[in-house]
Parts: sequence; C-alpha cells; structure tokens
Amino acid sequence: MKTLRVLLVLSIINAACYIFSCLVLAASLPQLSAMFESNPALLPNEMHTAWNTLSTIPRPYYVAMALLYALSLAGCILMWNFRRSGFHCYALSQLIVLLLPLLFLGKGFVGLGDIMFTLLFLYVYHHLLKKIEDQQQQTTEGGES
Repeated sequence: MKTLRVLLVLSIINAACYIFSCLVLAASLPQLSAMFESNPALLPNEMHTAWNTLSTIPRPYYVAMALLYALSLAGCILMWNFRRSGFHCYALSQLIVLLLPLLFLGKGFVGLGDIMFTLLFLYVYHHLLKKIEDQQQQTTEGGES
C-alpha cells in the first residue's frame, strides 16, 4: 500500500507539471515565437535548435497533452482511493500520450524511455491494485464466516 502511494505521488507530480507546462506553451507559443524572432539574442546559441523544434509543434498538440494528463491525474486520484476505474483511466490516457507524438510530430519524437516507464508504471499499478483487491476480498470473506 505504501509503494502504491509513493508511485501515485510521483504520477500526480508528473501529471501536474505536464498540465502546467502544456497549458503555458499552448497559451504563450505565438508570443514567445514573435519575441525570439524579433530578438534572437534572447536565446543562448545552444537553445536556438531546441526552440526551432519546439516552435513548430502545433498548439492543439499541447492542448491535447494537457487534457490527457488531466485524465491521467484523475485516474491517479481514483487509484488513491483504491478504485479500479482509476487504473483504466490512467492506462488509457498514458497509452494515448504515447501515441500522440506519432500523430502530430512523427516517429522521431517517440522516446524509448517514455515507453518503458509507462509500461513499467502500468504493470506495477495493475499488480498493486490487484493485490489490494485480493486482500480486501479475503478480509470480507473472513468476516462473513
């Protein structure tokens, strides 16, 4: 149970950071692009390539990511309360998060680390929730005899 809580805290922090950063980028991308184009000296030389890539990503991508991470956050909150529906909500949102870069950006933006961590968290959440459900079922069956 303690392991589940620790992992959920990490997932909640991750989702909150992504929601915030995606919404900020979606809202401010045109202004930032105009600012950096009018005064390129604002960015260090090392950042120009990164900014050029970032600025080509369409705004709907950031909005979609923010919504998916909000769904992921809702799933984490449900799992915190030991609701199986939270796992399904979390799993669906995380799997779509893995597919979204393919749809918007192409193969070059899919990270192997993202895939591995997503699958690892899904596996661990599934087994921890199953274990908790089994314990609750045994407690219920033990109380009925």
